[in-house]
Amino acid sequence: MMKKITAITLFCLLALSSCVKMDTPRPQSFSRTVLLYLASDGNNLQPYAETDLANLVRGYLPVRTNKDEALLIFLDDGKDQPALHRYYASGRNGDAYKELVKRYDSSFNSADPDCLRRVLDDVETYYPSERRGLVLWSHGTGWLPPGYYANPKETKSAGVKSFAEESGTEMDIRDLADVITRHYEFILFDSCLMSTVEVAYQLKDKTDYIIASCAEVLVQGFPYTSIAQDFFYDHTGSGNSALKDICDRYFVYYDALTGLSRTATVSLIDCRHLDELSFVCRKIFSLHKAEMSRVDPSSVQRYYTGDKHWFYDLSDYISKFATESEFDELSSVMDKCVPYKLATPWILGVVQVRTHCGLSTYIPIPDATYLNDYYKTLDWTQDTGAL
Repeated sequence: MMKKITAITLFCLLALSSCVKMDTPRPQSFSRTVLLYLASDGNNLQPYAETDLANLVRGYLPVRTNKDEALLIFLDDGKDQPALHRYYASGRNGDAYKELVKRYDSSFNSADPDCLRRVLDDVETYYPSERRGLVLWSHGTGWLPPGYYANPKETKSAGVKSFAEESGTEMDIRDLADVITRHYEFILFDSCLMSTVEVAYQLKDKTDYIIASCAEVLVQGFPYTSIAQDFFYDHTGSGNSALKDICDRYFVYYDALTGLSRTATVSLIDCRHLDELSFVCRKIFSLHKAEMSRVDPSSVQRYYTGDKHWFYDLSDYISKFATESEFDELSSVMDKCVPYKLATPWILGVVQVRTHCGLSTYIPIPDATYLNDYYKTLDWTQDTGAL
């Protein structure tokens, strides 16, 4: 997806003050583990994975003796064998260390859902925990079906693209949901276009919160130096201040830039209220099928650039056909589903953001047979009758 970089001084991971490697580390239990899954092999993001990992190390590492926190990093960048490491600080000066947990063979494809499952299982095997966080870092195209973003057509194309990309292999959002078999306090998508109601609803039983963007995420990604410690704060309180802080710092970083780089949308999605949103939308959709089909997409807030006509503001879309009382009910539920959201005035200097509810959605294209058939397989569509 869209990646536009400014110069950042790389902190060379090879120069970490020490490196402890263990092929078979002894399992240790922690109160909380956070996994950063970096999938940059076979795509154009490899240099930026190194930068973000270096910024994370610079920002915060749990102390080795702290049994409350474990930071795990999976990196597949095409340069070395894919590997899972534990990163921590140790010594009087808090020097940074990485401990090898497991290497994977050269056939490992980080965009394959079965490979993601293996990594998630290995994290749980070696570092079982009561609470978990997951950062998914790579390309992203929301809910879209096999290969559709890069090559829209009415026949099934090679590969699947919702999250991650490696040499033509991409991960379907349905498969992503299937391989996440444990519950996470939060899932952060450092990927483009993942704050869609379709993605959130597909993952609603897998996590309490999702942090994601309705629009493109520039190659700098999230500002890991300033948000790393927030991964380990308590995310269960009613304020969820640490997750809101992550959103804030992401927004502030990009809002301070100029020109096309002043581009950011970010949402904190509370998945525990998505069933309620589904219920309300199902009622509205069932009463307004005819009006839905007559909505002019050009009148609805969009988040896509170019000719990628698949990502529109959910609330703005429904406002075109819902009654006033129905829309009031929707807005009340949306406030619970998206308790925090931020957006710059423009996306890449092309799309003006005049409204931003924090969740995008698809407005069905009448003659897009393949796309619509796929859309009907998603949990959101099946439970709401969106199409």
